[in-house]
Amino acid sequence: MPRDTFKDRHKKPHFNVNLCEDDVRLIYNAVDFYHKNRPGSAKRPQHMQEPTAHLEWMKKIMMTMMMESSFQKNK
Repeated sequence: MPRDTFKDRHKKPHFNVNLCEDDVRLIYNAVDFYHKNRPGSAKRPQHMQEPTAHLEWMKKIMMTMMMESSFQKNK
């Protein structure tokens, strides 16, 4: 994740959540669908102006978790 994308990330609340692989896959699919189908920046309301880099980072993290799960199953 580019450093300048989330400068204040450490100041925001963080959460620990227990998710199973199906949960992670659902989140990945939802973020991926939104990333591919969201309207252009000028057509999105202010509260939906998230950076593309943030969506890509979320997808990367979810994919990493799914790959780790797959790796653990195949050990």
